[in-house]
Amino acid sequence: MPIQVQGQPTNIEDQRRDGITYVPILDTAQALGGTVDWDNSNKVATATIGQWTATVSMAAEDADVNGTHVEFAGPTLVEDDRMWVPVRFFEKAFGYQVVLSGDTVNIVNPAA
Repeated sequence: MPIQVQGQPTNIEDQRRDGITYVPILDTAQALGGTVDWDNSNKVATATIGQWTATVSMAAEDADVNGTHVEFAGPTLVEDDRMWVPVRFFEKAFGYQVVLSGDTVNIVNPAA
């Protein structure tokens, strides 16, 4: 399924499991202008986009976003030393809109 950011095509990979679309947290956060720090020993990612920082652990279905507990559908996955999150993570944690249109997923900043 192609992943777009603000309507523009990207090279972000995705995978589907149990009806959930997963994207790599690092590639997606970077495409949205953010950064990710990875703690490999604890399998914890800390993603920062703008003023928001989300901390998420391996196999979690929730994150801490600036001190607030946020739940999202589906657990995170770690494969090949990469953390994959449900694409809706970016909606719940950072306020982006995730728009599904046919076979395309578009991640949109509603303030842009």
